[in-house]
Amino acid sequence: MITEHILIVDDEEGICRSVKRILSRKGYSVSEALDAAEAVKKIKETPFDLVITDLMMPKTSGMELLQIIRENYSDLDVVMITGYASIDSAVKAIKKGAAAYLPKPFTPDELTSITEKALTERRQRLVSRTAVPAQTGETSEAEGDILDVDLPFSRKELEKATSREYVEALTHTDLPLARKVVDKAYCNTGKRECRRMITEGRECPGECPILAKEKKRAAVAKARPVRRTAELIDVDMPFLIGEVEQATSSDYISCMDRSDIPRAALYGRNLAAKHSVLVVDDEPIVCHSVRRILSKQSCAVEEAFDVDVALRKMKLNRYDLVILDLKMPKRNGIEVLDAIRKTYPDVPVVMVSGYASIENAIQATRLGAFDFIPKPFTPTELMKVTEEVFAS
Repeated sequence: MITEHILIVDDEEGICRSVKRILSRKGYSVSEALDAAEAVKKIKETPFDLVITDLMMPKTSGMELLQIIRENYSDLDVVMITGYASIDSAVKAIKKGAAAYLPKPFTPDELTSITEKALTERRQRLVSRTAVPAQTGETSEAEGDILDVDLPFSRKELEKATSREYVEALTHTDLPLARKVVDKAYCNTGKRECRRMITEGRECPGECPILAKEKKRAAVAKARPVRRTAELIDVDMPFLIGEVEQATSSDYISCMDRSDIPRAALYGRNLAAKHSVLVVDDEPIVCHSVRRILSKQSCAVEEAFDVDVALRKMKLNRYDLVILDLKMPKRNGIEVLDAIRKTYPDVPVVMVSGYASIENAIQATRLGAFDFIPKPFTPTELMKVTEEVFAS
């Protein structure tokens, strides 16, 4: 029997009655609220499993109600419905934590499907959260009775199968039980953790030999003349020559092998640029336009007309932002977005598309896209999004 309790929030009584009638037939317990203030009051008084709220409401909007619920009732899911659907509001709702976004007018089947999906995901989330492993870090009686790390048998069980004399006569290894190994041993002489404290069980007499070596190396490095340069050694060795020379020697620097790859990351790069951006679009005119717009924002922009080229570039260089087209040859932007989020989770991705829809905007946002911009977009819209990315 379905026991979930749902709250409908809409300033139109007709919508509330219609939604209640549809969901009540499915066995759900449904309550109504005509504004956000009434909804918050009911949520405080009654435990709900789902809130279905309209986006456009007087005084407090559905987006503001969503924010209130996410901050104060994190286990309560919210489905956003609206007669003023847009990609922008859909992306904002999903980023704020909405479980789903449903444009009006919707059919009873669409409403039921969205509701059932949201409640099913909530049940699965609660089950996985309350599921506790059989052992939570505590050593069981059987584990505490293990003979040795090389003899992983219970002492009691082995005594039953043989005898106590047999167990006592077993030759144990000189390795302690793994669960009893001390992984930290602090040495007061060297003011650090020391392996000798573990292996020998004692501190070094006099001065710590490790500390003495460090002092000697520091004195040599301080006296060594160092060339003052901010030049990188190589694209494959992205370290400053001066710093490496100070830590090693001039001879060491001179003997280092260089790769046959030039410093591609610096070639043609605007050294005054504050941010690095990769634009991935099979239309060169789009890439060139984005580059011209963002170069005014102190951005160094690289272009990729192919997804494979884009992923190779990401292996070689670090980017502060990726602008990715949805429709690409070989693989679509959603697949590429998924690959980027898995491999480079800290790199923000903004999706752009001439085939934008609320459905693919929601899909991209759920996969981790920072934003979704329909084409054609204006320079102002693009600069606004990039400013938000760099400020986050």
